[in-house]
Amino acid sequence: MLACTAFLMFFRLGHYALWDDEADTALFAISVWRTGDTHAMLDHNLIAHTDGQELKGLRNRYIPPLAFYLAAPFIGLAGQGTTFWARFPFAVCGLLTVAVMLWWLWKANACVKTWLLMSAGILGNVSLMLYARQCRYYSVSILAATCMAYLYFYRDGRLRTSILLAVSSLALLASHYMFYVAAYACMLADYCLWGRTEHPFKKSELAAVFVPQVVLGGWLVSVYNLLGTKAVGYDGLNDWIAGRLKMLYWYFRELNSCEHGIGILILLAPLLYLIVRDRRLLRGATAVLVFLVSITVLSPKPFPGYPMAMVRYLAPVIPGCIFLAVVFIDTTTVRLKWLAAPLALLAFGTNVLHGGPLSGVDKHAVFSSVIAQGRFRSTVVEFIGELTAPPPSAYRRTARWVEENVKEKQPAVVFPSYATYPLMYHAPHPLYAWQLKKKTPQFQSLPDIHFYGLKPPQFMIAFGPFLRQAKRWINKMEARGMDYERVETLDIYWYDLIRPELFWHTFKEVRNYSVEDQAIYVFQRQNN
Repeated sequence: MLACTAFLMFFRLGHYALWDDEADTALFAISVWRTGDTHAMLDHNLIAHTDGQELKGLRNRYIPPLAFYLAAPFIGLAGQGTTFWARFPFAVCGLLTVAVMLWWLWKANACVKTWLLMSAGILGNVSLMLYARQCRYYSVSILAATCMAYLYFYRDGRLRTSILLAVSSLALLASHYMFYVAAYACMLADYCLWGRTEHPFKKSELAAVFVPQVVLGGWLVSVYNLLGTKAVGYDGLNDWIAGRLKMLYWYFRELNSCEHGIGILILLAPLLYLIVRDRRLLRGATAVLVFLVSITVLSPKPFPGYPMAMVRYLAPVIPGCIFLAVVFIDTTTVRLKWLAAPLALLAFGTNVLHGGPLSGVDKHAVFSSVIAQGRFRSTVVEFIGELTAPPPSAYRRTARWVEENVKEKQPAVVFPSYATYPLMYHAPHPLYAWQLKKKTPQFQSLPDIHFYGLKPPQFMIAFGPFLRQAKRWINKMEARGMDYERVETLDIYWYDLIRPELFWHTFKEVRNYSVEDQAIYVFQRQNN
């Protein structure tokens, strides 16, 4: 199992260039390696994602920092531009998650049938593999949450267990605040319903678990503080309730359609419990649903024009969804053991139980014109196909052009702004300009080239449909006497669809695109 999982998580791990959020993590990791802190100035370049909203005093004080510090030594030692080593520690976390799940089976004295079902569930969950292959907080969060669940379930009153639970909790807190709250909501619900009678916490256990979290966690939250940053919400209480109910539906739909778990089995598990009286069904379904509701309540409002939930916020619940599906199949085939294998193949090897064409995997996707529409498929087979013949990387090809044609510190503007960071990571020598809109106090000392429209850049690089935005700025610059000419069109689909969310992931090269508005375009200033 570990060997097979390692293949799916590590094989060709460095093929693709880092995409935008991955590159943001890697750039701050370099800053951490050099300075010990999340400084936003990296040589002559500024890391100012989303107009610098993550920054305070030119340091990233918005995102919990564990991913930065975890990646720092690997990127620092391997050198900027590495992809394999940037992703390596996160793939290790993915592999360790599987190891914890297998150890849990061993600890529970699971039968061979359960081992086989769990193996099929793990190997068939492509989302788990994809989250582990990203230079982001995903896999370390999944690992921390899985360790928390294991240590909570097997709490034995020993100081060592309580300290390990505290360490796992702090790791989850340092990865993602919402995951931390949702995980503790799950444990609180389980403890109130079942755990209090099975093994009540002693006061000494609670102290060993929570005192380190209050001290260290309190310090962490005081430094990386979300309060005071811009957040999108709802106007009134009625609007908030209606909006959250809609988001809850979206989250459940995306959990199912992106194959984190099998929605129909999650809903039927409590009903099956009434028949077979296996409490694992009820506890598992409760944990998944409490996590789902917690994330729904805590989540920021989706971006305008995105009729979908940010399903990545449900990544830590994937092991629980696999466990619940395994228990469901196990209990329904007690007397018909021959049926377990075909049910497991259907559940974990295909998207039939997820609804296939009706699941909505990509009907509401931003890239629905190039990602295959909803259909019956074996996602794991398509994933293996991608590993054996991966598509070319648009970001890598663009970075190579920049390296060959742009001189040291020549200003370049990238449209959209989030595409700046993969180029900054893989081709760091230009000065990536125009990341900020206003000269707020923390940015007053920065040169004008970092602010939109104040100084003309030497190059403008436009990705796909953002060509229109680039042309608008070119017209403005030409009105000021600057002449720009298109010097290159890179004939490749403009975006690397390698994100872990299945509605943003394609397993084959995108070929059905228009070179007129879905490629990559480079403009150069002709006069000084």
